[in-house]
Amino acid sequence: MTRNRWTPWEAAPGTDGEAETVRVYCLPHAGGSAGSYLAWSRSHEVPGLKFVPVELPGRGTRLSEPLLDSMDEVVDGFLTVLAERPEQERFLLLGHSMGAQIAFETTRRLAQAGRPLPRVVVVSGCRPPGAPVALPLHDRSDEELLRGLVELGGTPAEILEHRELLAMLLPVMRADLGLLARYMTDIRPTVLPCPMVALGGADDRLAGPEWITGWRAMTAGGFRHRVLPGDHFFLHARPAEVMAEIAAAVQEHAASTAG
Repeated sequence: MTRNRWTPWEAAPGTDGEAETVRVYCLPHAGGSAGSYLAWSRSHEVPGLKFVPVELPGRGTRLSEPLLDSMDEVVDGFLTVLAERPEQERFLLLGHSMGAQIAFETTRRLAQAGRPLPRVVVVSGCRPPGAPVALPLHDRSDEELLRGLVELGGTPAEILEHRELLAMLLPVMRADLGLLARYMTDIRPTVLPCPMVALGGADDRLAGPEWITGWRAMTAGGFRHRVLPGDHFFLHARPAEVMAEIAAAVQEHAASTAG
């Protein structure tokens, strides 16, 4: 069976016998890969939800491909995935950190084109569009970049001990942070027509609770937010709670015609 490079662990649309399943496309943080959601894709904790990790070029299963340096390129590629799914299929977008901006821009582009929208957009660990850039480090030296990431809680300090891993991570991180810096500088915040859930970590130094509530201005649909214990990567430390929030959002907006 042919797999889409963007969703390497998902069966082709319409072939898995789950017509009533709501797909949750999971977009990674800066420097991250689809692998960070692999356990989610294999979880059966939330019946009716199928978590689909999204792989961006230049990492994970697409390590041999060139990195993308603009949000437009990333969203163009991801939109091809959504275009191939059955039009009546229900889906959500979940994005953490950089992934939240990808989810926002993807939804903005779908709305602009009059295409089916996600039932809910879930943004996590991220400042809203128009906010100051959290990590303006992409043009710094490797040492400054790493020190900044560790100090701000964006990367575990233990990674500094793994030089081979660092050699692979740094180009990806630098490209992603540059992409974000350019996008956050150029974006003109748009109000999305679909509901939104914003999640944050209580001790997140990149996108603390004061930023999470700012997403309210980004939607004309329903909005709610929740701050969970943890730092920037609370999402992966407390997956069951995050999945429960997503399931609640699906239930709350079950009657929506946005998908």
